[in-house]
Amino acid sequence: MRKLIHSCDRAITFHEVGSKIERIKNVIKEIYENRSRYGVEIAESSGGDAEAEEILHRRRRHVEEDQVVGFTHDTEAVMKHLIEGSLRRNVVSIIGMGGLGKTTLARKIYNNNDVKSYFDFRGWVYVSQEYRIRELLLEILKVVIPMPKVKKFILKAELKGELFHGLKAKYSSNEDKLRALADLEGIKEMNDEDCKNILNVILEQIEDKNLKRSLSELMKDVYQKNGEGWEDLNDDELKSVLFECLKDKRYLIVIDDIWNTEVWNEVSIALPANLNGSRILITSRIKEVAIHASSIPPYELPFLEEDKSWELFSMKVFRGAACPPELEIVGRQIVESCLGLPLAIVVLGGLLANKEKTQRTWSKWIGHVNSYLTEDRSRCIDILALSYNHLPQRFKPCFLYFGIYPEDFEIPARQLIRLWMAEGFIQQIGNRNMVDVAEDYLEELIDRSLIQVATKRLDGGVKTCRIHDLLRDFCISESAEEKFLAVHSDFNLSPMRKSRRISIHYANHQYISSSPCELSNSRSLIAFGGFVGLKSPLAKLSESNKLVRVVELRNMSIPCLIPNNIEDLIFLRYLSFQSDVIPDSICNLWNLETLDIRNSKRKESSTKKCLRLPKRIQKLKKLRHLFLDEPISLAGEVALPNLQVVTGIAIDRDTEIGFAMASFPNLRKLVLYRSQSGLLSSLQPLRHLQTLKIYNKNLALSSPSSFPLTLTKITLAGANLSAAVMRVLGSLTSLRILKVGGVAQQGIYNFLNWDEGSFLQLEVLKMAHMKVVEWNMGKGAMPNLQRLVIERCDFCYMSPDELRSLTALKDVEVLYPYEGLKCLLHLWQLHMRDECKLQVYPPLQT
Repeated sequence: MRKLIHSCDRAITFHEVGSKIERIKNVIKEIYENRSRYGVEIAESSGGDAEAEEILHRRRRHVEEDQVVGFTHDTEAVMKHLIEGSLRRNVVSIIGMGGLGKTTLARKIYNNNDVKSYFDFRGWVYVSQEYRIRELLLEILKVVIPMPKVKKFILKAELKGELFHGLKAKYSSNEDKLRALADLEGIKEMNDEDCKNILNVILEQIEDKNLKRSLSELMKDVYQKNGEGWEDLNDDELKSVLFECLKDKRYLIVIDDIWNTEVWNEVSIALPANLNGSRILITSRIKEVAIHASSIPPYELPFLEEDKSWELFSMKVFRGAACPPELEIVGRQIVESCLGLPLAIVVLGGLLANKEKTQRTWSKWIGHVNSYLTEDRSRCIDILALSYNHLPQRFKPCFLYFGIYPEDFEIPARQLIRLWMAEGFIQQIGNRNMVDVAEDYLEELIDRSLIQVATKRLDGGVKTCRIHDLLRDFCISESAEEKFLAVHSDFNLSPMRKSRRISIHYANHQYISSSPCELSNSRSLIAFGGFVGLKSPLAKLSESNKLVRVVELRNMSIPCLIPNNIEDLIFLRYLSFQSDVIPDSICNLWNLETLDIRNSKRKESSTKKCLRLPKRIQKLKKLRHLFLDEPISLAGEVALPNLQVVTGIAIDRDTEIGFAMASFPNLRKLVLYRSQSGLLSSLQPLRHLQTLKIYNKNLALSSPSSFPLTLTKITLAGANLSAAVMRVLGSLTSLRILKVGGVAQQGIYNFLNWDEGSFLQLEVLKMAHMKVVEWNMGKGAMPNLQRLVIERCDFCYMSPDELRSLTALKDVEVLYPYEGLKCLLHLWQLHMRDECKLQVYPPLQT
């Protein structure tokens, strides 16, 4: 019986037993290599603890992969990184807002025939917010080793040591009978399955029955301790197994919906960085994750264009049939409300697919699409909310605050930052400037695909931003539940609910006054659009709410009357409104950090009398930002130690004294009007000044001492750039951005001579409304210039060689050129360096 069992074991274990160990090793190697090409895809599993979250993620994947429309350019761009380029293992990433179609694009690429043929095998694993590294590793292993082989023996490190210690002892006392074990170290270096099979072959060749039984019991005891299958291996052992299985293969692993860098740190250890052209494709909503995983810039998936949005919508609604002509116009209006977000379009199409397809029915949806999409949170909002739920707590109020702005509003980044600071959302970090910290907060929300950049400043910072309407609706609904924020407008005449912040859109004063809910519970009031009524909204606040901290009324677009009792609002940190006067009572608001009383309706006038700031304004010791209309004269004895930004200052004797006395030691940004010759020398005491803007057509500078050397950005508006001015500017060692603007209609001609070795740190140069007669580049001038912007300018002549001498130049942008410059642009295009890109708008006629 024992012999019969023994024979059966041999038949199952081996198909062929050779006389030489080397031959068997080669056979095993061939079997191993063939097996590695089995099965290309694994079941998607989130590994999440919460069943609700897993259901939500499955719904997200179903919606995103429901229809594939467009992505032609996106597919080509990503595939280029996957199947071309270096043989080194590279990581390619797709990032974007939730519901944008990242998974759909990745799936389209994953199933592409060229991708299938290029890689030995492919694997797909899905990551949730509540991931488990062990389950991710197991899912990838199921790609490498097919399901029938899941219970392959993998020997734990300590047991492998125990086994070979015992084998070494047996060999030492039985060398003549165990010559096949002479190369124990070589056998030990094999992967665990090959090692076991070799030992079994050796065991079969032993003639001494007692020795054979002893070795068999040793091996059996070790492997029984080890167990079978993956469940007995710890995470590190799983990583080692996966690494060994992949190290000689060209593989593609897709890691879908990765949320943090820790996931990548753990998984990447198990993915060998071989030289076989292997690739890892990750999708994420978070830019930081993509940048952390790879030096290749992430591919930022754009929103769908109008025609592709309509195509996706039609496919969902009509299921392949054509849209009736009478529905196309109204249908396109409806789809436009989705702003190119595939998630919203697919959900909208699903809703309308079950409705009567008539113009009367569809017309009811115009202007109300978001209401229908958010009526059931599970359709869109819960999927988008995943990004909010993943936010660190300190960023959540900053994100919800976007709900104060109307739909499609282009949000000024610096205004938003000042509001955040006044609300107390920004945490002080060491000695860092709080504006810089707040900018980091905004960048974080952008990198997490929650906020979109609308326009950028010349230095690359965010100038304006926007939020998708669905995310804005989420902010409002989430804020309402927490009484964080309430939005009211003429379109929503509901009674004002108790909330810490009230945002009023395009409403009238009568609506506010008649509201059954007093503003006494609110700490912030923000208004947009014109108010009807003579009485200022500030009057009601002064009467009913002494605890208000933020009042933003400049977006009302009309001047606001200042009540006499505004001084009672002693907790005000932020006050912004349009006004023609500067009331003395404001000087009692001792907690004020931001005061903005610019009046956009005020007409510029060269004969306009300078207004003066009240002398008592120096009581505002906490004031950081002071925004005034030009020209305002500073009283000589005014001292504001925390002031960082001030605009609209007229240079006169009193102001000069104030600067000379170092009354503003922390000033970082200054906007001046009507500068007189010689007075700019008084800026030297401003040792932290970084940004300076001057409106003056008769600017005269005599020496570098006119400016502090800390300046990194200078804007000269309406200035005549004389040789002396250029010489002074060129000597500033920290200057990185220079903007110069002339007054084209005044017929001022500029001879621009960039002296040898001048403007050594300049990176960006913008010229606007200038007539340039001559442009001469001295040797070594502007060696670091990377971007040149020319807007509404005319050039008599400029040799292409002058541009070619700027070896660091990467981007030349020409906007609305005049005829003389247009003629030169054709010549520039022919002689532009390959590394430099020339963009002209409107495009030149060929």
